Amino acid sequence: MRWRTLLSLLVFVFLIETTVFAQTNTPTNTLRGKVRSIDGLTVNNAIVELRVGGGAMISQTVTRNDGDFIFSSLASGEYEVAVTIAGYEPTVQVARFNENDRMSFSEVVTIEVLIRPRREPLLLAPGTNFAQDVPKPARAAYERGMARLREGKSDEGVAALREAIANFNDYFDAHFALGKEMFRAGKDNEALEAFERARQINDRQDAVYYMFGLVMMKERKFSVAEYAFREANRLNATSAASHFYHAQSLIELAVRGSDQRQRAADLDAADQELNRAWETSNKRLTMVYLQRARIHETRGEREAAARDLESFLKAEPDAKNGAAIREAIAKLRGEKK
Repeated sequence: MRWRTLLSLLVFVFLIETTVFAQTNTPTNTLRGKVRSIDGLTVNNAIVELRVGGGAMISQTVTRNDGDFIFSSLASGEYEVAVTIAGYEPTVQVARFNENDRMSFSEVVTIEVLIRPRREPLLLAPGTNFAQDVPKPARAAYERGMARLREGKSDEGVAALREAIANFNDYFDAHFALGKEMFRAGKDNEALEAFERARQINDRQDAVYYMFGLVMMKERKFSVAEYAFREANRLNATSAASHFYHAQSLIELAVRGSDQRQRAADLDAADQELNRAWETSNKRLTMVYLQRARIHETRGEREAAARDLESFLKAEPDAKNGAAIREAIAKLRGEKK
């Protein structure tokens, strides 16, 4: 009887220890963080990925409430926190939990991720320079809206821009900014409405036609896009971005056209526009090489297309699409893998 009692006691102790061991080894660490731009503003709606060594993603979230994010139930070890959001450079930061023993408490690590605005001055929308006598309430609402957009608070920013427009319906900057935000959010119809209202207020502003062209390119309405970029260039011949996208819209028309004479004319015009984009960018807009390659390939000039792609890789050796471009070069030259 004593042996049976002792055996039962040992089994009970074993079960208790097993349960304690399991509980103390269940991942309970927490990673808290905040995303800010380098000017100190918190950034909402940024995508935050949690990765293990080697880059494999294990969880994902979006920043809310003044740029905050959180990951819980994490095992000890080292993690990568990758942050991406439109208009900023992708950023990766390391977070590390200590190697705890089986009886230690859970750990909370707090980090702050600073992100930098993306430096793409060559293909940014042209600026506006239309001065208006704006009532103070409308101006205040506009400035508040732009500040909220810079903070990543899209809904609040849009609401403030609409308030500015309600106070002054002919507010060009407010309509234009609203159109850009709607375009960024993928609300193309609302973007077009805002840009059209801005055009009605001032039809001499190249930036409106440029943004209208981008929306048309996205919707694959290349004829309308070509007209919009042509108008943007007519109003401002110094924008590398307008020349570049005008060339791209002409190429899209050419590769889809069946009239050989019109096709040749579109390609010639695209070639000239790429030359203008190249010169107005001080020969820094390397994507010109990619579009030139498309022109050569459409004309049947495969070796010239391959050389353009090689020029792009020479200028951008770390291009993310480098592997695909090398594969395209091999196909153009009929090389076997």
